[in-house]
Amino acid sequence: MTSEIILTLLVQSVAFIGAFTKMFTDMKIKLKELDIRLSSVEKKDDEIGNKLEKIFSSLNDIKLSLKDKQDKQ
Repeated sequence: MTSEIILTLLVQSVAFIGAFTKMFTDMKIKLKELDIRLSSVEKKDDEIGNKLEKIFSSLNDIKLSLKDKQDKQ
């Protein structure tokens, strides 16, 4: 093997390792961003669920108070 072939193989190996490392770090960053977005959406979903529970509870209280008024008449 000549020194040019060895040099070519070394350069290709370094380029391949660099590309693989960049791909791996980009993938980790994208997954972390996705995890952050997902937790944000889940938090908003929980807040909406709590608000809906309060609304349903208030509607039930109104329904019961109206039923009591109707029973008195």
